[in-house]
Amino acid sequence: MRLSVIALLLAVAPLASQTPDSPIVPDSAVRSGQLANGFRYLIRQHPLPADRIELRLVVRAGSILEDPDQLGMAHFLEHMAFNGTTRFQKNDLIQYLESIGVRFGADLNAYTSFDETVYILPVPTDKPELLERAFDILEDWAHGIQFDTSDVVGERGVVLGEWRSGLSAGKRAQDKEFPLLLQGSRYADRLPIGDTAILARANPAPLKRFYRDWYRPDLMAVVAVGDVPIERMEALIRDRFGTLAMPANPRLRVDAPIPEIPGTRVSIVTDPEFGGESVQLLVRRPTHGPYRTEQDERRALVNAMVSTIAGQRLSDLARRPDASFIGAGFGPSRLIRDVELFAVSVSPKEGKLTQAFEEVLREARRLAQHGVLPAELERAKASLLRGRELAANEQEKQFSGAFVDQYVDAFLTGSVTPSARTRFALAQRILPTISKAEIDGVLREQAQGTDRFLAARVPEKAGLPVPTREALLAIVSRTDTATTTPWTEVTVAGPLVPTPPTAGRIVSERTLPALGMTEWTLSNGVRVLIKPTDFKADQILVAGWSPGGASLLSDADVINGQFATTLVQQSGVGEFDAPSLRRRLAGKVATVSPTLSDLQEGLNGSTTPKDLDTFFEILWLTATAPRYDSSAVAAFVSQMKNQLAGRDRIPTIALLDTLTAVMSGNSPRQPTLNGAALERLDPKRALAIYRERFADFGDYTFMIVGTVTLDSLRPRVVQWLAALPTTGRKETWRDVAPRPPAGVITKRILKGKEPVSQQFAIFSGASPIADAQTELAAEAVGEILQTRLLEALREAMGATYGVNAFTELSNRPRGEYNALIQFTSTPAQADTLWMAAQDIIATLRRDGPTADELQKFVAQSRRGTEVAVKTNGWWMGQVRNSLTEERALQDILTWNTRLEALTPAMVKAAAERYLDPKNVARFILLPEQPTTP
Repeated sequence: MRLSVIALLLAVAPLASQTPDSPIVPDSAVRSGQLANGFRYLIRQHPLPADRIELRLVVRAGSILEDPDQLGMAHFLEHMAFNGTTRFQKNDLIQYLESIGVRFGADLNAYTSFDETVYILPVPTDKPELLERAFDILEDWAHGIQFDTSDVVGERGVVLGEWRSGLSAGKRAQDKEFPLLLQGSRYADRLPIGDTAILARANPAPLKRFYRDWYRPDLMAVVAVGDVPIERMEALIRDRFGTLAMPANPRLRVDAPIPEIPGTRVSIVTDPEFGGESVQLLVRRPTHGPYRTEQDERRALVNAMVSTIAGQRLSDLARRPDASFIGAGFGPSRLIRDVELFAVSVSPKEGKLTQAFEEVLREARRLAQHGVLPAELERAKASLLRGRELAANEQEKQFSGAFVDQYVDAFLTGSVTPSARTRFALAQRILPTISKAEIDGVLREQAQGTDRFLAARVPEKAGLPVPTREALLAIVSRTDTATTTPWTEVTVAGPLVPTPPTAGRIVSERTLPALGMTEWTLSNGVRVLIKPTDFKADQILVAGWSPGGASLLSDADVINGQFATTLVQQSGVGEFDAPSLRRRLAGKVATVSPTLSDLQEGLNGSTTPKDLDTFFEILWLTATAPRYDSSAVAAFVSQMKNQLAGRDRIPTIALLDTLTAVMSGNSPRQPTLNGAALERLDPKRALAIYRERFADFGDYTFMIVGTVTLDSLRPRVVQWLAALPTTGRKETWRDVAPRPPAGVITKRILKGKEPVSQQFAIFSGASPIADAQTELAAEAVGEILQTRLLEALREAMGATYGVNAFTELSNRPRGEYNALIQFTSTPAQADTLWMAAQDIIATLRRDGPTADELQKFVAQSRRGTEVAVKTNGWWMGQVRNSLTEERALQDILTWNTRLEALTPAMVKAAAERYLDPKNVARFILLPEQPTTP
């Protein structure tokens, strides 16, 4: 778990009561209850995805409840839940779940925070015994975790590996800031990861005591949402948890308040590995209780508008070339569960920390003095209302996983659980009654407070000034009483497209009934594939692409090509610069993003049936009317220079830069993005490249999938897509990509202070053009290798927290493979773990997978695809990939046949080819100074 002072969640701020304090009606689809022993549940029957259920065991106990000898044991206990329970010995639980298609880490997981521990279990339910077994697991977690001494000792290294993976300059800063920020509270010295000295000698006794004290029915709940009758869920909960007994003398579960401390506490931290400067001001505000009433909803709406308006103003300021900051934000926030704040966060340009801090605080002061513009308020209302409308429309089309977090929060905080439709109805009724005066009142008082915390972080760099405490406090004092002028903004009137193009026509149409698709060929040569779906109630995805891309650029233009689409997005389209376009689209769902990849150029976007006309207008402008806003471009370049200025100080960047340089042979086609590369950027040439790449749409394919009908699309397609320009050019991509290096390569990068090593191993080389079955076998190699490495390096050796491994094949511009392995460890163990990994790889190449391993891969892939196939994004990706790889679209439907046809021999052959030890490059990041084991 990684915590940061800057990681704050949206909360609420005080305002005058204007809405009757009526209770909010909970969603009637949610059934909640409490058993006689105090155990609680929140459950909902929901049909999507079919034959699936999302289960959570929520324990209202986290690190804040640890005794002095237990620091880190709440989190350690969470790890032990996967290492042996009453019904599942050792790793049997993980083995069983993987056999039914549940992936450890990606699906099965858990987290521990200050105040709670949550176990995450999504399972299939197409067989009755699967649901029964899932509740066996939940019940075991609640009162059947085992604490075998050898398992506890073995898990020490894993937990320390998790701690080690979070070491960084930010963690060092947090260790200095938190005791001051959380002064006087148990939170200050009970971070969930714990005390490494205690972790290193962890034994069953303190774990058992924590489990006995706090895993008890009055502090636990089950959240269940899925395709199971609600009566069945409730019966299982009553049966499995109704008999849990309370301790004879339960310890009092007390909260740990953070005392208010008048004055301003200041933290200034310097570190040689900070990538840039930052400053943050937190002002404590009066706390409100759980979300239960219409007044709470009104407060949430007001605060959302305040944050939106403030964010948009700061974004506009950051677009100025002379802006002193790269990014900033301010508004209501929350620290820990019950402390509400007004928070200001600033990322300054290098050397301008104090100037940027004052500039942002002056904007907060400007809003407090003059309030919002009426137009800003109306746009914020429109955007909020549209967001609530979308959520209401999609309520029945959401997957079960979209509901569980709300219900977990309801148990932990006592909040109610209204439906999305209820919140939309509340917004419809409340938003019109929120006046400018009310918003202005909140803005005047939000920064007022006597308990303040001010934190600055500055890289240790020659010539870079470090602000003093006095200087920072003087800025706060000055801006608290500063006189400012009112905010002004420029809006662009008139239609998005003043003169629509001459419409084209559809010259041919054919249906693809097996795929549920229709294909149109337009008069300008554009091909359009349409798949109407009911997966979502209010979602349309659109993608268009053409062969060519950046491969057609010269080496000298690579940097210009990398930034071509970004600079247009910064500049705007048609008559609208980027801020004016954002204002114009308030309350609309119509996004279009141009892309320029190595082998293709294209347009990606999303919209809804209600906003379809606006979407096609934006697509037309993006394709045909890019702007060049010199001021916006200059501001962006300035921001990039500042962001890149500190990248060389970050150890992981040094690792990745070395990896990229070696794997590409220092090719100019894959330049390191640093200050020197940015100096080669010619913005006007970048715009010219954009216009060149988007000058001819005659070879484009567009895919439209979602809540559409052919009748609704037809007039819009002929008006906009059939009118896109063509020049008659014929082109495709060029093979200019660098070749991967041959042979065995080892690179050690000495960078950083922390006692941690991170390493990548990349197997690569030429490969025949692969069909879909071969790609599936390669995917299986990566998944099975990752599982074996986890079992060996994590579970058996206790030497790392996690391992990533995957294999990918590329057919364009040529047949190649890449297989990657990544893990962290102590520096002393880096070579030992690599030797162990090599042995595992050799065994997989020699013997192939076991039948059990292959069965698990097939089950997990099938379970994942069964869900994915009911999403618009899956269809978009499958169709685009099939056309790009020149495969038959009908093959999309054979995914399950390919899984059934996969054999151990196929996977063994893939492992032999793609894990070739004669072609592997290994990159190891080690600290600059040797560390003790």
